Amino acid sequence: MSAVQSYTYRYPFESALFDTTSEPAMRWATSLDGTSDDLFFDGRLRRPALVGQCLSLLTEIVRTRFHQPANPRLLDPVVTSGGGLLRFEGFSSCCGVYARLDLNPDAFDVELRGKGTTNVDFNNTMRVALRRLDDRHEARLQVGGTGITLTRDGDRIVERQVELPVRWIKGFCEVQAYQVRLTPHFDLTPLEARDLLRTLPKGKTARQPVFLTRMGRALRFAACDQRGAVKIEGTDRLRILAPLVGSSRAITVWYDESSQTNAWDFQFDIGRFIALLSPEVFRGFSGEGQILARLATGNWQDALPGVVDSLQWQSQFDVGRLALQRGVSESAIEAALAVLGARGLVGYDMTTGKYFHRVLPFELDDVERQQPRLLAARKLVANRSVRILHSVGDGWDVEVAGTDVEHFVRLRPEGDRCTCPWFSRNQGQRGPCKHVLAARLTVEGDASATLRELNTIA
Repeated sequence: MSAVQSYTYRYPFESALFDTTSEPAMRWATSLDGTSDDLFFDGRLRRPALVGQCLSLLTEIVRTRFHQPANPRLLDPVVTSGGGLLRFEGFSSCCGVYARLDLNPDAFDVELRGKGTTNVDFNNTMRVALRRLDDRHEARLQVGGTGITLTRDGDRIVERQVELPVRWIKGFCEVQAYQVRLTPHFDLTPLEARDLLRTLPKGKTARQPVFLTRMGRALRFAACDQRGAVKIEGTDRLRILAPLVGSSRAITVWYDESSQTNAWDFQFDIGRFIALLSPEVFRGFSGEGQILARLATGNWQDALPGVVDSLQWQSQFDVGRLALQRGVSESAIEAALAVLGARGLVGYDMTTGKYFHRVLPFELDDVERQQPRLLAARKLVANRSVRILHSVGDGWDVEVAGTDVEHFVRLRPEGDRCTCPWFSRNQGQRGPCKHVLAARLTVEGDASATLRELNTIA
């Protein structure tokens, strides 16, 4: 009897028929290597100067290390086409700033608007070309699985896809968790924003926190915290956004008081540019751990397969409709989307309050290995170092064995706590400690099997 070998076929995109201005175009997907270089976006820029300015700033942020300045790492923006938008995302080299450019349908005269994600290297030639884009010239942008092409008055510049570090997927996961908690705090006109950014501290004082607060009718930066103020640390991270002010029609400042994370949303007639700043300069988003509890446990297991089946490169997920279609609660759908975000399959847009589909170029098995707290928690459970003491209402009291001491963990709906030094130092601001995770794994069950199953279908 011969052995049986199972195969998993992976398709980089859906086969589809597209209407273009010249003639219909059909694109077939296969599971063979090499098909992912298929062109999935082709459009002429209606505002070349503005698009060039925004992309130049995004690449400058990606190449800048705001914490302990050093030679920049050559990292690359991720580009996604879907749901009518062309979206560019990236992190600063220190991972303390997340930047995103959303270009809506008004930004292009489109020949082809397909679906796909890629990441590209914007080298010196491309950056110079972006800075020189002018509304007087003809400019076209083409995006495919292996790169991006910018054409300006007949001259073509091609950038190829390159590898990204796994820590970026942790950063994408964390900014999603932070964005869910952000709310609009202040609205500024371009004139107000221009005058405000000119007053930002420079030099050695740029690393001192400032507090954006309203004084009478005007917004000002203050040295001391006041009620309703937005705390900003590392003003160099904010000053770098100043070139966008003149082209904006409005600016919104978003803030989460509990985490002290802030975001700046520059709105244009053809899209928007968003910059999310971590609470402190030395804290990169890739090391936060806000999503760890959902990776380990949660109420998303039953909803996950249906959500995965619905992924169609949407720019917005309708959670309510999806919950009705799948016969599960909206909270379960939200939890499943958050877990998919931890795998790089969806992102979150705070301006719409909706998730969007994308696929990041990472090996999913590598993601789990980049979560040391979660791995340590699973080891504690495997070594039988966790003991449930008793239930308390809707919570639990749990004892977790440490190296030389027993740690007492309180699991509560309003927030978990642990007696370990790590939790005492961070107070949950950087996600759960390994003891809290181990307690949750023991009480609620380990979801790693479901995540491994997701690796085979995503």
